[in-house]
Amino acid sequence: MATRSNQVISVVLLGSAADRILHANTHGSVLAVFRRSFYVRFGDEVLCVGPPGLDRGPLNVLCTIPGQLVWPDEGVVPDVRVLRTESMLRVGNNLHFDFGNARTWSAPVANAISRSTLLAGVASLAIATTHRCPGGLGMLLATLPRPFVEPQVGTEIDPLMRAAMPTIIAVRRWLQSALAGSDESAPAVDALVGLGPGLTPSGDDFLCGMMVALHYLGHPMIAQRLAMQTLPIAAHGTNLISAAYLRYASAGQASGVLFDALESLVGGGDARLPQRLDAVHAVGHTSGWDSLAGAATACTEIAVAAMADVRP
Repeated sequence: MATRSNQVISVVLLGSAADRILHANTHGSVLAVFRRSFYVRFGDEVLCVGPPGLDRGPLNVLCTIPGQLVWPDEGVVPDVRVLRTESMLRVGNNLHFDFGNARTWSAPVANAISRSTLLAGVASLAIATTHRCPGGLGMLLATLPRPFVEPQVGTEIDPLMRAAMPTIIAVRRWLQSALAGSDESAPAVDALVGLGPGLTPSGDDFLCGMMVALHYLGHPMIAQRLAMQTLPIAAHGTNLISAAYLRYASAGQASGVLFDALESLVGGGDARLPQRLDAVHAVGHTSGWDSLAGAATACTEIAVAAMADVRP
């Protein structure tokens, strides 16, 4: 396909982090290119450019993209130069992205929470996922809100789960103590960071989900203690894109898909949960499920701890 020079594409929505990154930087480069989207690097920061179907997210730049456009045909390939001038992002020689009239999306915060309703939401999630067979660490969802038991695939323990479970159990026990008032540091998470295949490995996604849920449900200081163990390791233990998502998750920012699922859990597993799980399933290979597993783990411990506090 021949390239079409000087196309101007309208940006309709900017994640709050993407908005800040764009206004703070002028020179970058294309980091990675996929079928629907591509990542731009500005130093250690990244943002993701793609169609509205990617949904809301802190690093997303959502655009009205012509249906037949193919990124490499337009000169969007790794290492090509990216320039930002005023409210225009120029990628290579052919594409200009106008974000001057874009709306900005920020991560939501939960309203008043009933812990018993939250626990009911987690239980509904566990039932719903038994029929969906989520991959990756999403297999843990069917075990909630009971104590974790290593899930088995066929007659053998899943290798990813076998590698992840000791650290996940240690983090869950620490979270129980932290919610009870302990000020001990989070356990080492080296075995989780970078664990699994894909652009954002399963272990990273699990930690993202847990930190985001802690922020969303009103425990930012506990999230920060987990981040203190996670972020230094992520700086060298995973890829640049996944490390960026971990940084923003440590501040309570993640995809709108995860927040929608959390909203349904807070609502006791409301009628929107099945549709929202469909959206979770569509995120990456298993990234949606991995993140939800971490978030639902935090939800479980928050609900159980709070209910224990009110018992005579």
